[in-house]
Amino acid sequence: MNLCTICPVSTSRKEAPKKTAVVWLRPDQLSLAHSVIEAAGLRLEAVGSPVRGESTALARQLSSEPCDDLRSVLAESKAAIVLLFDPGDFGLERTPADERVIEAARARGLRIASLEPVPASALAFQDFAAEETEPSVPEAIRLLGHIRNGNRYRQALDAIEQFGHIRTLSLEVYNSPEQGSLGAQMLSALDVVFAHMGPPETVDASFVSPAQGQSVYTVPGDSLRGLCGDLTAMLRFPDGRSATIVASDHAGRWNRVVTLLGPAGRLRIYDDGFEMINPKGEKLDEARHRRTVKSPPHAVEVLSEEIERLLDPHIPAPAPVDMLGLLATAQAALLSTRTGQPENPETIRRMVSSR
Repeated sequence: MNLCTICPVSTSRKEAPKKTAVVWLRPDQLSLAHSVIEAAGLRLEAVGSPVRGESTALARQLSSEPCDDLRSVLAESKAAIVLLFDPGDFGLERTPADERVIEAARARGLRIASLEPVPASALAFQDFAAEETEPSVPEAIRLLGHIRNGNRYRQALDAIEQFGHIRTLSLEVYNSPEQGSLGAQMLSALDVVFAHMGPPETVDASFVSPAQGQSVYTVPGDSLRGLCGDLTAMLRFPDGRSATIVASDHAGRWNRVVTLLGPAGRLRIYDDGFEMINPKGEKLDEARHRRTVKSPPHAVEVLSEEIERLLDPHIPAPAPVDMLGLLATAQAALLSTRTGQPENPETIRRMVSSR
């Protein structure tokens, strides 16, 4: 039995000039952005917003300069990174203007990270990727908040490998609206499903909007951008395995729980570590991080760590993912919420690929 507890380790950093950042955000994301910037050790160069007329007020509150044109920032800024807490309409569809500014940013070594998927649908992704040279525009924008990119998940990789065959996978992905949309949480959960079980054969999903229960019934569209509410999904695989996802961007605060079931027992990965239990109920392995009153909220910890890794030239980028497959599966889930029937992601994938 290998039981261990990981405690915070105090380390001292050498004084070095802070890397600069441009932040694009909504007013309700101000507190989160301030905390993440501070935790990541960044210095703000400029602040802008997709909400008309808000850039100046937000920049003043963050003691920075305002900017009103995201595309100009990407084309010209000398900052180290642009953080898109809310990208607005940027990247919703393929346009020559967006391609040019992404290429300009890439040529200067400007990093771009987004809480929201860019692009936000399988069709838009296919349009972007159709005539791109490698690396493609979508690959140039790092998605933040994905479960598999977090430190706790990476620390559990040995336990996952030891666990072996997975017959059932369950994910709970919760946060508040300023920490990312429901669409972003769906993509993060599906990324875990694809990594461990591959693409599903069918998706059967249900959606509840935040206003539901107040004589209002809404259904989601085809894009993940701006999607809000609660979604549950059952994913079935040809060999009988299954996965479930419960996701919400109206759940109060950031929490992620990944549960693996198989012949080895049960492995659960949390925001603060993991535990493995065998079929007899005995704890085989555990690594949990003690939190104190000074510990940052999980959302701040996760996002700032990802930004630090992105800006570290010694850390390689994560392996490419099947983004078209993820987006097609997400759209199949959204379609299922409207039809009330299981949907096949491969149908959507073939449809957008044949255009």
